[in-house]
Amino acid sequence: MSLLRVANRLNGRLHFQGAFRSMSSGSKFYEAGALPSSSSSARGEVIDLAVNLQSTRPGDLIEVPYELTVSSSFTEFWHSAFYCHDRINTSTPFARKLGLQDQVLPFSLMLFLTGSMSHADAAKVQVGFNNAYYHWPGFAGDTFTKKFQVKNIRNTSDGEHSVITFKCELINQRGRVCMSADKTMMFEFASLAPSNVSLPSNEELDTHRFKNHLLSKAEVLGELGSHSLTPLRPHQLIVHTMCRALSLTQSQQLASLARLTHERHFDSKKFEPTTEMFVPGGLVLGLAMSASARDLHEILHEEVIDVAYVNNCHPGDVVSAITYIKSLDENISGDMESLLVSTIGFKNVSASEVEGLDFPVELFEPGMTTRDVEKICEEKLPLLSKKIVVKAERRIVRQASRSEAFLL
Repeated sequence: MSLLRVANRLNGRLHFQGAFRSMSSGSKFYEAGALPSSSSSARGEVIDLAVNLQSTRPGDLIEVPYELTVSSSFTEFWHSAFYCHDRINTSTPFARKLGLQDQVLPFSLMLFLTGSMSHADAAKVQVGFNNAYYHWPGFAGDTFTKKFQVKNIRNTSDGEHSVITFKCELINQRGRVCMSADKTMMFEFASLAPSNVSLPSNEELDTHRFKNHLLSKAEVLGELGSHSLTPLRPHQLIVHTMCRALSLTQSQQLASLARLTHERHFDSKKFEPTTEMFVPGGLVLGLAMSASARDLHEILHEEVIDVAYVNNCHPGDVVSAITYIKSLDENISGDMESLLVSTIGFKNVSASEVEGLDFPVELFEPGMTTRDVEKICEEKLPLLSKKIVVKAERRIVRQASRSEAFLL
């Protein structure tokens, strides 16, 4: 038994509460300044700080006592690991011309912070994200808190694991929700009874407030000019040449910055780094998104509709990506366009190996299980069997690439 119980229930909330006990029935408490005799011994005991999710039910709120100020050095370290050239994330003068106080924290960074759970150490693996919305811009210097609410619980088909979906919110120092997302994780216990609950929709959180602000700046963006390098078209499949890995050190440092505590990210004594340790899910998504960044340039805003983690990604695995353009809407505001795209990240397969391959369009559909993906790969894309690490359905708003027509 641990010295600290942290999963007591009170009015539908799971909260942190100290409940210290003596180490054993024979232990004694000592007055201040008094020491045990030299013949005494102390037996080590682990303090369990994880919330006990076996007793949780849909609708329960998980109180998180931590606060985190994102410094400029944190932001710079993120940019050093994940490629991005979008001016809204890299240029303060550009952001200020759009009515923002500073360059905006990247979407992938905000989503990583939103889903990082320092109190769910018992999770076996992250399954995916859904409905990730950037409601309000985050900036270096902001201080964030988090709120998690249990949304859905179900058992796996083998009856040995529970899959829990949490509604996650990242809240700034002014009490404004900056990002929300549904995060799904698998735990190594079976729930008493699967169930779900209807929670307030993201629309109630001003889902599109940040995006609408940017759309209102169409005239300013027109004056600033488009830096988008390449026109994109529906049903285009882009093989991204940008690829990279996160080393064990980088993965550990980034996980520490987000205050992740799961042993699978850190304990190289217990787990073999290249086969048993995992790169956190938010970082795997960041690698796939950064691989696509140059070819989709210049992104102003995006939403993630669905993310599925298919195979594990280990430190040192090189992540490459492809993006399929599903649809394009040119009639949103000024020179901006909205694209629905599917980005797939895969490990240890280079862009040159997949260039020219025929990909079945069914592979780019959202909501697929690992079994579904692997079946398609085994039958039609054996090169990528066991290699796909993440699939992401994204909605992107970017400045269009325009070419002027001159009449002579």
